[in-house]
Order: sequence, then C-alpha cells, then structure tokens
Amino acid sequence: MSKKQDILDATLKLFTENGARATSTKSIALQANTSEALIFKHFGSKDGLLEEIIKTGYQDAVKFLTQFFVYQNAQEYLIKTIDLPIMLVNSNFDFWRMQYKILPLNPIAQQYHNNFLNPSENKLTDIFNELGYQNAQIERDLLILVIDGIWKNYVSEKITLEQANSMAVLLKKKYNLI
Repeated sequence: MSKKQDILDATLKLFTENGARATSTKSIALQANTSEALIFKHFGSKDGLLEEIIKTGYQDAVKFLTQFFVYQNAQEYLIKTIDLPIMLVNSNFDFWRMQYKILPLNPIAQQYHNNFLNPSENKLTDIFNELGYQNAQIERDLLILVIDGIWKNYVSEKITLEQANSMAVLLKKKYNLI
C-alpha cells in the first residue's frame, strides 16, 4: 500500500472517530506512520485531504451503484432504491459515518452529496408516474426523506441494521412491492 493511501486510511479513521475539526494533521501523520510534510505534499492542506476522501468515497459509491442498480421494471427500480441506502452504508461504513457527521456543516460534502442524489430524483419521479401515482413528485420527496432518515439513523447507530431492514420492508409493502 502507498503512503498516500496510508494517509487517506488514517484520515478516514480519525475523521470518523473524532470529526474533521478535532483531528490534526499531526495525529494523522502519527496514525499513518508518516510525516506532516508528506501529507501537505500530497494533499496541500487538511481541507484538500478531506475533499480527496469525499471525492473517493463518492466515486466508490458510484461504482457500487452501477453494479447494484440493475433493474428490469419500475417496481424493481423502486425496490433497489429502497435497499440502496442500507447496502451503500454497509459497503463503506466508515466513509458514510464520516459523511453523516460533516454533511450539515461542510459545503464540499454537501456538494458531492447533492451531485450524487440529483440524477435519482428525476428518475424516481418518472418511476412513480409510470406506476400511476397522481402526486409523483410528492411520493418521490417522501421516499427520499424516509430513506435519507434510514441511512442517517443507521450510520449514527440510532437504529440497528435489523431495524433499518424492517423499515425497508415496510416501505416495500407501502408501495405494494412485496
């Protein structure tokens, strides 16, 4: 593994445990068994390091999404949409925990998150229209609100995986998918 990757891994671990603000580049260097100078050489600043972690996390999420999100029809698309947040969090729990912690206050995290979600909003509206829902946009907004709450509560350990899965099943029943 490269020193650059060691730095990224150490940073994600420390940002997840302590938060980005409370983590110093010195502590990152110690965790990665490297020097602060190397951190600044590779990433320029702590903000540059954070942006690299966020960018990499969302690139990994897009890769996961393209493998996970294969569907035949509108119902299957909706099932995948309901399952996706839990599956995505499980694929990279530390990243999503860090993202949950920094999302409300970090414009870079917000930008990446919004860019990640935007394409699915239009598709969900189309899916709800195809399924005959009169208020497709409201259904879309409701579903996004609920699944957003599920992943955030799961990653912050306010609910268990079992509870998150039970909520997903309830959503699928609401939309007559199971």
